[in-house]
Formats: sequence, C-alpha cells, structure tokens
Amino acid sequence: MASPAPPTAPPPTGPDPTATPTPAPASGLRAWDRRASEWFGLRWPHPRWLTRPLGWLSLTGNYGVIWFVLGAIGGLAAADAELGLRRFAYVGGAVLLCQGLTFFVKLGVRRRRPLTVDTEGEHHIPLPRSPSFPSSHASMSLAGTLTMSVLYPAWWGAFAALAALLAFSRVYLRVHYLMDVLAGLALGGAFGAAFVLLVPTP
Repeated sequence: MASPAPPTAPPPTGPDPTATPTPAPASGLRAWDRRASEWFGLRWPHPRWLTRPLGWLSLTGNYGVIWFVLGAIGGLAAADAELGLRRFAYVGGAVLLCQGLTFFVKLGVRRRRPLTVDTEGEHHIPLPRSPSFPSSHASMSLAGTLTMSVLYPAWWGAFAALAALLAFSRVYLRVHYLMDVLAGLALGGAFGAAFVLLVPTP
C-alpha cells in the first residue's frame, strides 16, 4: 500500500520579492502639475506655424539674452552714453543675479525635464541640460520686466506680454512643467521687486 503524499505548503500570500516594483502614481499637487502640463504640452494643437516662431522666441530667453538686448537698446536711446551704460547695467545686473539665484535652486531640487520622464510628444526645441525646477526663463522674464518697466514705464505692457509669452512657451513646448514656470515667476517677481526697491534707478 502506497504511503500518502506529504501535504503541500500553501502558496505565499505576501508580495513576490522577485517582482519588479510598480511605481506609485503621483498624487496631489504633483499629479495636478503633470496633468496640467500635459494638457498644454500634448493635448493642445501644435501647428508648425505656431511652434516654430514660438520656439525661436523661447530660445531668445536662454541666459536672459533677450533682456540684455532690450536693455542695450534702451541704453543706446538714452540722452548720453554714461546714462545708457548705467541703465543697461541696471537691467542686465538684475537679470544676471536672478539667473544665478535660480540656478542654485535648480541644483538643490534637481527635477527632471518633462521629455526625459515621459518621451511622448515631439521635441520642438533643444532640451536644456539644466534641471527643470524652477524655470529660469520665467524668473529672468519677471526681473527683466520689472526693471525695464521702471526705466520705460510707457512700455510696461509690452514687457509683460513678452514675459507671458516666454513663460507659456516653456510649458507649451514641453521643456518645463507648469509648476516650474509658476515657481520661476514667483521667484523672479520677488527678486525683481526687491531689486527695484533697493537699487537706485539710473
């Protein structure tokens, strides 16, 4: 007579230690930020007649170039060379200092760019190598807008519109999340306001 088979152990009920963990979905503010950024960067139409000129405009904001150019134009229009140079230094100094401050925050946060996390979508402009949060385009745009508006108040609307376009382009072209841009605007606004209050206007 054959002996009965030994009882089998019940299957384990815990997690499989060999399985690849599934990342938890983002929640709260981070999830909202991603959804809003994808809405602008992926769901909105991206016709070439819009993405190309907006991309060119966005690239002029690299390193604050467009604000240095505007500061130089304003300086050349001044009554004398010394005043023009001081006005250029006023705008350029604010933008340069704001850029440095934003860069140090980027190094502390080290957030990845949207297209390095989710590769869906097209590369409309070259992807910067620096971290994503906060947007230096947005922060420098506020610093540039405030200082240029103090010097040339009749043009403040044009400066504000330019800053808004630059900020929007960064999310629309998928080089930043929306929160990157909002944080950059807040940082640039706070820095720019402090600068125009503390630094004498030429």
